Amino acid sequence: MILELNGIYAGLRFSAAHIVFGHDSCGVIHGHSYYVDVKLSGEPSGEFGFVCDFKILKQIVKELCSELDHKLLVPRDHENMEYSMEGDSIYLEYVEKSGNVKKYMFPVEDINLLPLKSTTAEDLSIYFTNYIEDKLQKMDLEKSIEWIETTVNEGIGQGARYTLHLK
Repeated sequence: MILELNGIYAGLRFSAAHIVFGHDSCGVIHGHSYYVDVKLSGEPSGEFGFVCDFKILKQIVKELCSELDHKLLVPRDHENMEYSMEGDSIYLEYVEKSGNVKKYMFPVEDINLLPLKSTTAEDLSIYFTNYIEDKLQKMDLEKSIEWIETTVNEGIGQGARYTLHLK
């Protein structure tokens, strides 16, 4: 059985800015109105015969969307980007292939420093999927789930999908 949440209709959305360091056109600060689709495959179980309660899954995804909403998403683990924090500010330095250094300074409250190498839709889809799996595991709800698939869309018709097989 496959359970599915469509991000547009289920309100699984967030707006955020990001930088794809090193990319010709996406290597500048720009933003998207993201929406997140989620599918779970598994055997219905429990008192109500759910693969997973829609309400619980929506809550998990909305929680992460809320954390990312109206922030600049920064990849903490990018190989050519370093950051430091001073008081209420975060300083970023990115070394371009040419050797040129781009420097940024932002209020800490405007940034979400993610444990990723990039903030592409691809990496964000992996991040969402792992987040969902972790939350379901902590609630002891992942036992009957075979796989989790998350698509992070940067707009209608443009997104990246990641599938995590649990069994």
